Amino acid sequence: MPDSKKEDNNASNPFDATWKHFEQFFGGKLPFMPSGSSEHLSWIENYVKDVLRQAMPSSAQTQTSGGQLHTEMFETHNSVVVKIYIPDRSDAKKMNVLLSEHRIRLENLPNNGKQTIRLNCMVNPSSCKAVYKNGILQLHIRKQTYDDYFHPVDVRFP
Repeated sequence: MPDSKKEDNNASNPFDATWKHFEQFFGGKLPFMPSGSSEHLSWIENYVKDVLRQAMPSSAQTQTSGGQLHTEMFETHNSVVVKIYIPDRSDAKKMNVLLSEHRIRLENLPNNGKQTIRLNCMVNPSSCKAVYKNGILQLHIRKQTYDDYFHPVDVRFP
């Protein structure tokens, strides 16, 4: 009989099931609160930073072959802005910039390298405006709206 009471108590306490899902989401058991004063809570900040670093990709993930350029990316409500640091203007003029809905590809980098930058959201490639100024190539790209997911298809009637 004591076993059936335990099962009834667990079934009636929704917190137990919710906490298990919470721990699974965060990748395991959460650290326990250290004994002593509650003033030393810096472990919480470190724990949250570690969890976020594991769960979220960096703002500008790059895959490169050859020379790698430093990039920064940030989003506004309607657009994505990507900054690519190219100190040498002649290198910037030789470079090809290709854009898809998910990625930016930089070709003809110094040492004949290539670099791909994964974007955090889908964008409308035809909306891109790029300006090179003071050693920085800055791309402004409009985010793709739900209406943009559909593209017209040409149908041939032979």
